[in-house]
Amino acid sequence: MKINTVKQMINLNYFKVSKNQRESFFQIFLIVFVFTLVIIFSFYFGSFSKQSLSTSNKISSEITEIKTTTNPSVQAKLYRQLIERVGPAEAQDDLLNSGLPFTGQTHLLNHVVGDFLYEKFGTKGLAQCKDYFLSSCYHGFILHVIADKGIEGVKETFNECLKFGPTVYSQCAHGIGHGFLASVGYKNLTLALDTCDKVGKAIKEFPLFNCYDGVFMENIWAVHEGVPSPDRWVKPGDILYPCNDPRINSKYITACWSNQPSLIYQFYKGDVKKVGQNLCLPLTNPEYQRMCFDGLSRQIHPLTQGSSTKTLSLCGLMPNSKWKNFCVGVNASASYAVGDHNVPFKICAEVSEDGKGECYERIFGIAKAYSKTSTDFKLECNKVTEQSWKEQCLSMQ
Repeated sequence: MKINTVKQMINLNYFKVSKNQRESFFQIFLIVFVFTLVIIFSFYFGSFSKQSLSTSNKISSEITEIKTTTNPSVQAKLYRQLIERVGPAEAQDDLLNSGLPFTGQTHLLNHVVGDFLYEKFGTKGLAQCKDYFLSSCYHGFILHVIADKGIEGVKETFNECLKFGPTVYSQCAHGIGHGFLASVGYKNLTLALDTCDKVGKAIKEFPLFNCYDGVFMENIWAVHEGVPSPDRWVKPGDILYPCNDPRINSKYITACWSNQPSLIYQFYKGDVKKVGQNLCLPLTNPEYQRMCFDGLSRQIHPLTQGSSTKTLSLCGLMPNSKWKNFCVGVNASASYAVGDHNVPFKICAEVSEDGKGECYERIFGIAKAYSKTSTDFKLECNKVTEQSWKEQCLSMQ
């Protein structure tokens, strides 16, 4: 994929960009998200797995062609054609029911509808996004807003995000964090974090952690012209950096540790066990340690390819039973968040007895958050195969 060179510097105060810069901005993000997983954005995407939703009776020609290629640019072009032909609502449903896996690549693909809605309807187009594939339509929409209108557009759009509840506005804030760092430049990481704070002061409901998390995730990938930016805050010889950099205020460090495992996973060439043992376990701050294992667990998620067996096997690489069970719970909830509402219940049913409580607690919580009505939540509870846990779920209505 050819990336346009950014020809002008971005104004750091107002984030004004030219047309060429906007085009470059979105092409950069296309590459960034090919390499990352939203809830959850990580180093590897699982290949197209057999685990999927039931497909609809009628599959559009565009969806059929999308499934024959793994080239993100080709997929995006075909999806855009589908959106223009049948409309954004039907196109999103078609993608959801396509049989494509719940991975980062499909998350990225669904950014296209967010782009379309902003181009067509402006900030009001956000109402037509659906929360499929970890709210990826909202991500694509938000990234477009940042490039087009800057921080004032972000404030306006986030107020639209608020109308759709916490599962959506938290993803909006995460996308905003990504956009801020890409806008101000990768060497200006602390400025991007400060910009999150400015939005937080203007909008009291703005979830700052999600914005910080997006900034640090963007710092890890920082892709331009197909390679990571030399300006990103990364030191191959220091596995604690940038989380140990004194220039970063302590209030941001938890979000840094949320993403550090993805970086060190790269350094250790995919050795999950080594990351857990050398990076996360030695941390003495309980909050940072928990967030480190959370990040490592989410790193595992795309590698499981929607398989409960692979989830339990990969989580078994954690250094002790406490973090193995923690990993299982994180992966079950991550699967649910990206749209798989069946395998998470299977994971909890198969985990060892000492891990069931944590696993089901996570699933029940996220299912309740995503259920629009009590009837929806009851349907989710009925997927639990273990009677005592099913009853506990139903008691939460």
